[in-house]
Amino acid sequence: MKKLNTPTRVVMGLLTLLSILAIACSKDFEEVILDDFDFSFSVEHPEESFVFEQTRTAFSLVPEKEISTINYFLKYSAANAKGYFLNMEGDTIRENDTLSITDKNWAYNYVAIDTGMHKINFLAWDSNAREKRLELLHLAKYASFSFLLNKGLNEFIINSKNPVNLTLIRDKETESPDTIGDFEITYQIENGSGKLYLGDEVFDAGNPFFLPKGISELSYLPENLGEHKLIVTAKAPDGATLTEELVLTVLNLGFTLNTTASSSQVELDTNLAIAIDLATQDENSNVTYEITHSFSNSSEGGGTVRDQNGGVMEPGQFRAIAPDTYNFSFTSTNLGKRKIYFDVRDSNGQQKRDSVEIEVANIPFTFSGNSESNSVFINERTQFNFNIKSNGNTNNIEYSVSYEILEGNGIVRNMNGTELRNSTDYPVAFGNFSLFYIPETTNTHRVSFVVTDNFGQSSEPVIIDLEIKQNEFEVTFTPSKTSEFTNIPVSAIVNIDEEPEGTNDTYEAFFTSGKSGGISINGNSYGPGEKFNLTADINNIFYTGFEPGEHNLVFSVESGSGVTHATAPITIAYQQVDFSFTGGIQKSDISVGEVTSVNFNISETVGSSDYTMRFTMNGNALLRDTNGNPVSPGNSYDVPKGNFNWSLEGISEGTVSMTFYAKNETGLEKPVPITVNVSPKDYVLTVNATAPGAFIGEAVPINFNITEIGLGGDTYTMYYSTGNANSTFEIGGNSYGPGEAFPVPVGSFSGNYTGLSEGLHNIVFNTMSSSNVPKNESVDIDYERYVEPFDLTISQAPGERLEGEAFNITVITNAIGTHDNTVSYTMTFSFEGNRAGYFLLSGSRYDEGETVPLNYGSTNLTFYPDSQDTFTIDFEVENSTGESQTGSTFVDTLRRPVAFVKGEKYNVSCGGLNGCDYQVRIYTCYDIGCSEAYGGATLDRVEIRIYNRRDNRWDTRVFNYNEAVGNGVDRYFLLEEEARESRLRYLDQDFEVRVRDTNGQWSERVTGRVVRV
Repeated sequence: MKKLNTPTRVVMGLLTLLSILAIACSKDFEEVILDDFDFSFSVEHPEESFVFEQTRTAFSLVPEKEISTINYFLKYSAANAKGYFLNMEGDTIRENDTLSITDKNWAYNYVAIDTGMHKINFLAWDSNAREKRLELLHLAKYASFSFLLNKGLNEFIINSKNPVNLTLIRDKETESPDTIGDFEITYQIENGSGKLYLGDEVFDAGNPFFLPKGISELSYLPENLGEHKLIVTAKAPDGATLTEELVLTVLNLGFTLNTTASSSQVELDTNLAIAIDLATQDENSNVTYEITHSFSNSSEGGGTVRDQNGGVMEPGQFRAIAPDTYNFSFTSTNLGKRKIYFDVRDSNGQQKRDSVEIEVANIPFTFSGNSESNSVFINERTQFNFNIKSNGNTNNIEYSVSYEILEGNGIVRNMNGTELRNSTDYPVAFGNFSLFYIPETTNTHRVSFVVTDNFGQSSEPVIIDLEIKQNEFEVTFTPSKTSEFTNIPVSAIVNIDEEPEGTNDTYEAFFTSGKSGGISINGNSYGPGEKFNLTADINNIFYTGFEPGEHNLVFSVESGSGVTHATAPITIAYQQVDFSFTGGIQKSDISVGEVTSVNFNISETVGSSDYTMRFTMNGNALLRDTNGNPVSPGNSYDVPKGNFNWSLEGISEGTVSMTFYAKNETGLEKPVPITVNVSPKDYVLTVNATAPGAFIGEAVPINFNITEIGLGGDTYTMYYSTGNANSTFEIGGNSYGPGEAFPVPVGSFSGNYTGLSEGLHNIVFNTMSSSNVPKNESVDIDYERYVEPFDLTISQAPGERLEGEAFNITVITNAIGTHDNTVSYTMTFSFEGNRAGYFLLSGSRYDEGETVPLNYGSTNLTFYPDSQDTFTIDFEVENSTGESQTGSTFVDTLRRPVAFVKGEKYNVSCGGLNGCDYQVRIYTCYDIGCSEAYGGATLDRVEIRIYNRRDNRWDTRVFNYNEAVGNGVDRYFLLEEEARESRLRYLDQDFEVRVRDTNGQWSERVTGRVVRV
């Protein structure tokens, strides 16, 4: 090496010193110095831990030289993702997060989330890009815990809850932050089935549930017998798992059955109480029971067993029963001994039996009887009285009686008169009862009676002996009078006096007479020699002589017993009766529906008789008798003597011819002819209008009158026609069109006619009565159209208006002449070109082409523009009479300004020992465009909104537009200037800018980002 002299060394030293000073004055001097120094990186940690336990990991970073401007950084990555780090404040440090190291000795907590070996790689580096790497190995395992499983009984009962205790003891608390702190429990059952319970909450096998640490008192409900293996697995919150097993012996639940009969003997069809006692070892068990009964093979018959509610139990059929004491009952309708088995089985198939032995015994009875009389006439009814006695319980015993006639011939009847057949059983009441006997032959009669109960037990026969005598009678004939007019009945009595009285024999009779005549009895008529039936005692008959003279009457009567007698001859003298019959009508000419009187008179010349009247008729009329009842031709009606009236009503037009015939009881008949003319109903219709003409839509009153001719009383309907004219007609508050029918009254009435079309309306009103008589009348009304001409005034829009600014338009309508308040006005509007906005009136929006309702006179509307351009609005206003006018207004729009901006970061004042300064600028004008105002306005304000990366917020800056700096077209606003680039708040940040003109309008916002240049 060349040796330098002292001056040379001094010069070189000064140059070196100046170089150092120049670099020291530079803002990047520190970076140059730090490149020369290294650092070391180490970590300390335990080799093992429990999962989810925070394990302290200490780090140390030692630089070769402490330089204040050197920054250190750290990040980690896991070779197998089984855990994560927390800082000392408990915040999670994510994998590959860049961490800034300020303290060279620090610690993190590692949390393992799975067992096994964990491998984590660390990378540390400084701001000069020097790097150090470390690998951390860590073994994680589960924390241990104790798990005990015990049974509370050596033998378990099926379908009952049996105690099982589960104990969990944790040596160290570790748990996942995503899980609860309790233990997860699952279980399985081998060689059986059942469920675990915690109180009333049930857990199914295979489904997990949670228990806290400590002792949990569970219960096991087995569902079948045998040896069950209960396998329970407990899983700690960190995942540690233990399994325990229990072998459980499951036995049946014991029960007892006792049956006891209240007596060893019971009478037929009588209830006997049987006590049933069912007891179990565990009343809270879920075991269920069923009961049934049966009869042994040695039983003599069966019977009916009923439960405590009276329900019939079918042998061999099981029904549910709960452990308790019950009162059953047994009854039978068959004699003999019974052995009844009762069987109870539980839901586990266990079955037990008990029995009772019962004898069903008969109930003895006695039967006696006699006749009220032992000597009677043939066909005379006599009463037999009987009695049934017993010392036993006869509540459920039924008795029947049968008889046999050993000698003679007769009929046996019960108290209701029903005949009883020989050798047939008939039910009778216990105690006293009676029957009737009617002998049909004479001499000796013997009748035998036997009583049998419903169990087949019979009495000794009771035999009754009778002597029967022949019946006798006398017959007499007594008329109510011995003289009468022909054809008039005479009442009489034929009396048959029986011996003995009350025999009620049958009788047949006939009569003879010297003249023509007949009798009637019970509504039936008989002639001489014709036989008819009579009854004992009084018979009421009627005899009618058909010809004048003496009628000699004799009645012959034969009894059912074969005895015949005749009455003494009786003479009745008959005379002939004459009469006069006249008649006439009150009015011989009537109208349809009109009623007139028909008058009659019957007078007798000799004697006294009742009369009937009939009639024939040609034509159509309705006749009623004196009481108002309708009468028909060909039928006979009772009429009085003297004067009486009928009524006649005309039904239809024409002549009605009638002949009336009066007839007396002697058969004499006389006629009277009567004729009446019937004309139809009629009426007169008049119609007139109150005015010859009107405007379209105007109502004209029309007056009507209906005058009835004759009887009247019809109803009327009307409709109208107008040819091709359009109209409506209003009457009685209802409106009708042409051809629609409406009811109208008799007399004067009015309606309103409204013409809806222009021209002469010929209106024809057609009327129809309920008698189908038509009438029509017409009126003429000339209708013309009403026209209301008007002037239209449209107010002009503002000469200049700001873009988007609403303004008012006033529309004025003024009728030329008198305004009709019924005339309405509407408006439509359009634009010359594209759609430019809409109107708002009374809260409703109207767009181009839509109809806007207007007030007559002045209507104020608000226009909301959608367009930025200048445009014209054209209006058309029309009224309801068809008149229309048009108008328009011109809209001059002042456009809002436009912002044209960019944002840049500049390096300025670079060079020398001080380095560069850094600026952030927002340009509002530069070489390719400028922000601009329109319509003679100028820009006066700029608003800049930009994100501040240092304070993590948006800053808003407002400038006067003339505060901008720059040369030529470049105009910008300086937001900040810093000696170091890293200190810039707005570097690379988003911004929004808008400008305002002297009209007060703001532009739309323009967005961008600060770029580096």
